[in-house]
Amino acid sequence: MRYKAIIAYEGTQYSGYQTQEKETTIQGTFEKALRLMTQLEIPTFAASRTDKGVHALYQVTHFDAPMDIPNEKWIYGLNIRLPGDIRVLKVAKVKDTFHARFDAKSKIYTYKISKKEVSAFESNHEVYVRNFDINLVKDELEDIVGTHDFSAFSPNKENKPPVKTIYSFTYKETKTHYIFKIHGNHFLRYMVRSIMGNVIAIATNKKPKGHLKEMLETKNRLLTAKTAPACGLYLTRIYYK
Repeated sequence: MRYKAIIAYEGTQYSGYQTQEKETTIQGTFEKALRLMTQLEIPTFAASRTDKGVHALYQVTHFDAPMDIPNEKWIYGLNIRLPGDIRVLKVAKVKDTFHARFDAKSKIYTYKISKKEVSAFESNHEVYVRNFDINLVKDELEDIVGTHDFSAFSPNKENKPPVKTIYSFTYKETKTHYIFKIHGNHFLRYMVRSIMGNVIAIATNKKPKGHLKEMLETKNRLLTAKTAPACGLYLTRIYYK
């Protein structure tokens, strides 16, 4: 039987999602909980391989298990075996053909920038940027929307196809934060953090207006600003058919 699980996690203490030898990862910890619950080695497959320090409000994974367990018992049984910074939100049976990664149609990432210096309790969950001026960059976000070659926004050592489609790139301003949301069909490694790093550079007068468009047009990775910190990034939603 194939099961789809939705999980959330606080990524600070983990070396990203994907299993790595001699590293503590979200996937490794989740699969350990599955092993403790079922006494079986059960591999899992996730929609997104989030980086070290990145959080998820809505990560999707699937796994196959030879037992018919009610969804509520999966949730309870896994959560009592997981650390508090990883939570299983939902488990449901799906068709044997479902694949968490390959069936995903689009994803939303959120990035949080604080308007004030963050406390010790907030420092792993948002970023403070001194002299951040939203007026310098708010009209530039639309340049990212559409189908583009994003070679300048990722080292792309995996040589994955660099052409991606961004459906929307917006921000919301509150009294305390700027909250950016980017919705796209696929993302290269570090792509969202690189986009946000360049947004920050424009908003702090370190890069000129038109910089995002220039990066897209030239595909020149050497033009990029510093990649934004991982702690401000959240995998927020994954959409399927």
